[in-house]
Amino acid sequence: MDINIIIPKEIYEQKLKDKTITYWENAGDFYNGGYFDGKYITLDYLSLVADRGNEPTRFALQDSIIAFDRTGKVADLIKKVGTYNTDSIKENAIRFLSQFEAWNWYCKEAVKKNNRYLLDVSVSKLVLFAGRLILLENKSMFPYHKWFIKMLEKVEQKPVDFIPKLQCLLSNKSLDNIREFYECVKNYKDWAEGEKYSWTSHFVYDIETVWTRQEEFIENI
Repeated sequence: MDINIIIPKEIYEQKLKDKTITYWENAGDFYNGGYFDGKYITLDYLSLVADRGNEPTRFALQDSIIAFDRTGKVADLIKKVGTYNTDSIKENAIRFLSQFEAWNWYCKEAVKKNNRYLLDVSVSKLVLFAGRLILLENKSMFPYHKWFIKMLEKVEQKPVDFIPKLQCLLSNKSLDNIREFYECVKNYKDWAEGEKYSWTSHFVYDIETVWTRQEEFIENI
């Protein structure tokens, strides 16, 4: 069971210094193999997530069940956390599409050079950004990697053969499977909505220069 424990700011700051901001407790008495896996947070943190948190963080909090709240503020903040941000859909579509194009190129380079490490990384990234496009189409948050495939199976707006081709590619990273998966996603719709873009420029901007702006890494936005 995942839990978040809201504590006063001064206690949280001390926990930050001590690197003790997580909580774990055996819950085998409640259910077989059970455990409580938690994080200590503050109201300020929850407010920050509601204002500009990335999707994995928002996803983790959006369906929280409030055990008790002495402040009377948590429910409204959780509601805001779970509100999907539609302001950057078009921008993110082009950013994700550029990553998708780049990693498709890397996949083919990996096969050409017989580079197994590069192939494994590139296929994973190709699937990741294809999935980010699909989640964007469905206005669904990126749940991070553990529940990623489950969310992709759940959403409705996607190519009919998206999941079978995805699983086929993960099982056999052949050039044919790479091409079929790429075309399945690429041809589903005009992701850029007619706007011209340079995927190489977007890739460099989001991968090689992001540290200069101290912005969120493209995989986690």
